[in-house]
This record gives sequence, C-alpha cells and structure tokens, in this order.
Amino acid sequence: MKESDAVELPTVWRTKLRSTVPGVDHTAQVAHCVEGGLIGIGWRLDELASGTSLDVMVATIGAKSEAGWGRTAAQTVHRFGAQAEIGDFVWTRDTSGRYLLARISGPYRYDISEAARAVDVHQVRAVEWAQRALNDLDVPGAVIRCFVGTGSSFSRIHDEGARLLTGWLWEKLHGRPLPKLSITPGQVLASQLDPYDVEDLVYVWLQVARGYVALPRARQRDTPAYEWTMIDRATRRRAIAQVKTGSVPVVLADLARAAGGDPIDTFAFATCGDYVGDPGLVTEIIDASELLAFVGECHDLLPSRVRTWFELADDVAESHVEGVADSSTMS
Repeated sequence: MKESDAVELPTVWRTKLRSTVPGVDHTAQVAHCVEGGLIGIGWRLDELASGTSLDVMVATIGAKSEAGWGRTAAQTVHRFGAQAEIGDFVWTRDTSGRYLLARISGPYRYDISEAARAVDVHQVRAVEWAQRALNDLDVPGAVIRCFVGTGSSFSRIHDEGARLLTGWLWEKLHGRPLPKLSITPGQVLASQLDPYDVEDLVYVWLQVARGYVALPRARQRDTPAYEWTMIDRATRRRAIAQVKTGSVPVVLADLARAAGGDPIDTFAFATCGDYVGDPGLVTEIIDASELLAFVGECHDLLPSRVRTWFELADDVAESHVEGVADSSTMS
C-alpha cells in the first residue's frame, strides 16, 4: 500500500525517555512527562534561562565540543523542536516495557526548573497522552524495532504500516469510530504484517486447522530452513514449517532436507507466493486463501496485533486475496 492509496499518513516519532545522566530515576522521568502532559529530552544548559528560543538553544549545543554535545545533538534538538509538528504522534515506553502513545499539542520550550532538572527533561513539547499503555502485541512491529539497540534520543519512524496503524490506534484508544481504510485483507497478509506476525498467524492456523500441537521452546530463530517443531495430535508425527515474507521465496528442497529423511510433515508459506522447486518435496504449501478464511472465521483466536491489522482492512468475508500471489507459483 502506498500513501496515495489511502488516507494521508501521520508523522510518527519515537523517544526512549532513558536519560544517560547519572542518578536520574527513569520511572520518575516517565511520570514527570505523563503527569505533566509533555514529552521531552535532555541537554540541560545552566547558562540559559527557561523560555530560551530554539535557535539559541541549537546554536549553543552545536558549539560545544564535549561528548554528547555538538552538531549531532543540535540536530536532534532541532528535529524535536522544529521538525516535529503539532498533531504528530510520539511513541515511548515506561520502565515496565509497555508502550505509551502521545500526540504533540504545543510548541517547543526550554525548561530549566528544578522539576525538570530532577529528571533531565529540558527540551519539551506539550502533548496529549493516550489513556492507557499498550503491550508489545498491540503495537506495530516497526515501532517495537525502533526501541531495539542504540539510536537518537528523538527520531522519526518512516515505516508506512506503523504510521497507518498508529493513527488508527489513537482513535481506538479514544473510543472513537474506526474507519475502514483502503487496504484489503490480502494486502495486509502480503505486505503489512510484521514477519513475526505472519509466523504467528501460520502458527495458530496449523494448530487449529491442521490439528498440531506447537512446541514453543522448539521455535527456531537460528535455523534457516524452518521456524517451528510441532506434533500432530492424531498421528503423533512431528512437523516443521517455514514462513517467508516480503519477496523471499521458500526453497522447498531446503525445507525437505531439514526433515533429514525422517517421517516429518513439512509446511511452507511465502507471502509472495513464490516456491522454488518441486512441491511434491513437502507435505503442504499453505494457500493464502486458507489463511484469510481462517482470519474471517476465527478472528478471536488471532494475536492482538494481527487481529488489529485485519480490522483495518475491508470485510474479510468478502476478500478475494488481492495483493497475495497465487501460491501455485513455482520456480
């Protein structure tokens, strides 16, 4: 889906609220922002008074040569104060790992008050906070990935799916009517779900529709040929499955080889519908239409983020797998 195909996508940012200043209590830092109706970052300058203009602040920070200051820091503060606009969304997290969503409602200001000093929150914007936090199953996958590793104190989230879902979640968290967007269930499956979300969908489908018991501790992240080990409840046969997303095909010979000649069922699914090799090498190539039918029939069994994505789409029951390649495509 492209921006031109649907509503205008909002601008979305992320900040970690994890000051590196020694002695700052991060729980107090989050509380200061949420209770004060603001979002903020650090870079305290004692020589400048509260209310100092953004231009002066950026120039002063940029002129410093100490570690953590200088040009990069100045660019971050400018991004926060000028590029982020009223109406933009900001994701952050509390100290329990829950995700908090805010919407910028006021202009930039510099705060050197004692309360700001205590939590190292000096460059601030007024925001409206959503009324409750979300867990990782409710949040766009691209948002979660933005909090992994190091990065700028304040940065933009460019992923279109994350931007689309952020605006929708904002309306949902406020109890407002949720519009359907110009996206089909097939497009959700083909391009909007996070790779792990597609795996989870297939994972649940195999248990419900094919009668397998999944072994969570046997879910493989470091095995290129397959993701899970399962057991058929009726036959007690073991099974493995491989799921590929984006434009990556499933190489059927690799999946068959992973079975090692043992009596193991093998399942393959690629969102692009591309399977390299002889389909007779595996037990089943999962058809996208079966997954979409399952979504329509067993909506309440879906992981919450997967369910939310399909709620964004047109009526699943009327879908005709637009946006997903025919699973008979072989190379």
